[in-house]
Amino acid sequence: MVKFPSDFLFGTATAAHQIEGDNLHSDWWYYEQNGKLPYKSGKTCDHWNKYQEDIELMESLGYEAYRFSLEWARIYPKEGKMDENAIARYNEILEILNSKGIVPMVTLHHFTLPLWFLQKGGFEKEENLGYWREYVETVRDEIEGVRFIATFNEPMVYVVAGYIEGQWPPFKKSPKLAGKVEANILKAHAIAYEVLHNKFNVGIVKNIPIFLSASPNQKDLKAAKKADDLFNFNFLNAIWDGEVKTLMRKYPVDISDVDFLGVNYYTAYRVKYTANPLKMFMDIELADIGDRKTDMGWSVYPEGIYKAIEKVFRYKKPVFITENGIATMDDEWRIVFIVKHLRQLHRAIKDGYDIRGYFYWSFMDNFEWDKGFAPRFGLVYVDYKTFERRPKKSAYIYGEISQKGEIDGEILEKYGL
Repeated sequence: MVKFPSDFLFGTATAAHQIEGDNLHSDWWYYEQNGKLPYKSGKTCDHWNKYQEDIELMESLGYEAYRFSLEWARIYPKEGKMDENAIARYNEILEILNSKGIVPMVTLHHFTLPLWFLQKGGFEKEENLGYWREYVETVRDEIEGVRFIATFNEPMVYVVAGYIEGQWPPFKKSPKLAGKVEANILKAHAIAYEVLHNKFNVGIVKNIPIFLSASPNQKDLKAAKKADDLFNFNFLNAIWDGEVKTLMRKYPVDISDVDFLGVNYYTAYRVKYTANPLKMFMDIELADIGDRKTDMGWSVYPEGIYKAIEKVFRYKKPVFITENGIATMDDEWRIVFIVKHLRQLHRAIKDGYDIRGYFYWSFMDNFEWDKGFAPRFGLVYVDYKTFERRPKKSAYIYGEISQKGEIDGEILEKYGL
């Protein structure tokens, strides 16, 4: 038996654009419609209309917490014009969650922007942060029934995909712009923390991939550390240091804080030194671990979640695992995935790390950004034609773990050893 602390939260996670549907005023919707992105989200899971049914399903399955995002483009579809109906809908979602005893955690930015904000230059321009402040102040004044708010989800994924690789909106390949955006997101976090922290517990969610050295060679070891610093810790350090080291230069940012850190963990990378300066002397590839890959092409490396926790505890802040999941049609493998990662979390708790909860990604199958509807991460199967929800076996097993606060011997013997 693997028993968790009585106040440990077992939850699930989603993001607005991936489940709500008809996100008409966002940058992602715009680029989906004009063909710049390969897939159209459409109604996704139609959660915007089926939220009550979804929350009732969470309750019936025994989940204790739910992390979801507010859609800035719904709340401010036009510059300076708040949509009161969107605010009312989010407040109703929070009210229902609380009435069911499900602890909500809200994320303010999960990759998408209002199209009008992007067209003004988005986070490339510091002068645009006034619009962000307006949105954050609206959340402070209008949103009720939530204790935990994360300002940004995976900010470095946003920076790399949108401004270095150029694969996501706004499809730019500019290390210089990437640095500006990284610095301005840190300034935006500082604004949000200042505005919100007297009313809410405010944190930030950082994806922590594990960068493994390709060999014991000193150059490979240094390259792996450089990747770790550039992607993971230069950003986080800057919250308290007041300066961020980006690919091109250092930027001053506002010193801030967090009440908690959200850690998203999925997989590991192998890093090898290269003499190529265009690659910043690093050759980074997905790690090849084990004999199976997920439908995202990722290796499953449960030990990595322990390593991620170990790394972020340099900041001495409470940690939530805000995302951890697997894209697969093999639901038995999903159960093994959950159990093995939870065992590593339990190990970390026993070793003295302050971990407050685990949010499986995701509650239900959804629209996976530039990968479309093929990857299925969900505990709940979604029929995208009828929007029928069907809990998978993993949904019930995870619910049993949540309700008992432990992984019992039978589940351990079958899935965790």
